[in-house]
Amino acid sequence: MKKIFLIIIALILIGGVFMFWNTMNNSDKEKVTYSKEEGTTLVLSAPSLDDKYYKKVFQDIVDFQIAYAKKVIDSGIDDVRICVDNKTRKFYVNKGIDDILLTANIDDIWMRDFTTVNPNNPVQFIYTHASMSKADSKRVQKSFTDFADEVGFERRKSSLILDGGNIVDNHAGMAITTTRFLEDNDLSYQEGKEELAKTLDAKHVAIIEPDDEILAHSDGMTAFIDENTLLLYKYDDKEFDESILDELQKSLPGIKIITLPLKIPKNIEKWPGFESAFGINLNLVYTKDCLYVPTFSLESDKEVLKLIEENTDKKVVPIDATKVAKMGGSVRCLTWQVKGSFEQN
Repeated sequence: MKKIFLIIIALILIGGVFMFWNTMNNSDKEKVTYSKEEGTTLVLSAPSLDDKYYKKVFQDIVDFQIAYAKKVIDSGIDDVRICVDNKTRKFYVNKGIDDILLTANIDDIWMRDFTTVNPNNPVQFIYTHASMSKADSKRVQKSFTDFADEVGFERRKSSLILDGGNIVDNHAGMAITTTRFLEDNDLSYQEGKEELAKTLDAKHVAIIEPDDEILAHSDGMTAFIDENTLLLYKYDDKEFDESILDELQKSLPGIKIITLPLKIPKNIEKWPGFESAFGINLNLVYTKDCLYVPTFSLESDKEVLKLIEENTDKKVVPIDATKVAKMGGSVRCLTWQVKGSFEQN
């Protein structure tokens, strides 16, 4: 009996050692690391299979992200990664992008808003709850914070409340936000400019009125296409239009502003509680050498792309955002920009 007992104990110990080794081995395989380098990486977050909010558009988001990633890869300039959890990974594998997948549990797809701004000097602000409950916004940002801390991504943290989508910047000292930033932080116009300039190490800050009262983001209104060239939508409300133009010219010295008409098709599909981003070409991603511009199979896309190409030295890469724009955002809203690279070890 004693001999049998010892054999059982030995088997249990061996099994325990094997399980521990297997766990450590799997853990090593799933470890994500970050290294600070000169190149730019665009990071997307896949929708969770468990998130009922995106259930109806789950495949649309997946298809968009895969196509977007392939366009970035084909451009041959910037890098790209997609964060997927274990359940969602199967929808991304064997699509020609396996080597850019990172195992990570990020709780939402709108990476621009709850991550960091300015890849050259990253700052993490407090995510607002304009699009969700306060508890949900904290949970979503915590999922990013945990990921960033785990991979060793260094950034400064600010106590100011601000979505990344409400900062349009040229990564060289100019930044644009809306008056929502002042309201969320109980700041005067001058205080807001000073606080943001100090936090972002910016030389010039413009604060404009938003064109919608839900998210009130600036990145659906204007976009840098070069360090000193800004595209701006022209609005039918003349007084509103002139106030924005005046603020930008006054606050951003030396800036070249090109206005273009805002052509939004009628009867477009909208996500409950949000304005559609369909037709908003200026929700683009601006990197050192590239512009990733959302398109929507509209005639106006060609005009905008031509205008951009005529006014920038950067490579212009069109990204079809038709499948996701109805949710209220597209290319820029779904992208976190990082200086450096991530690897799955």
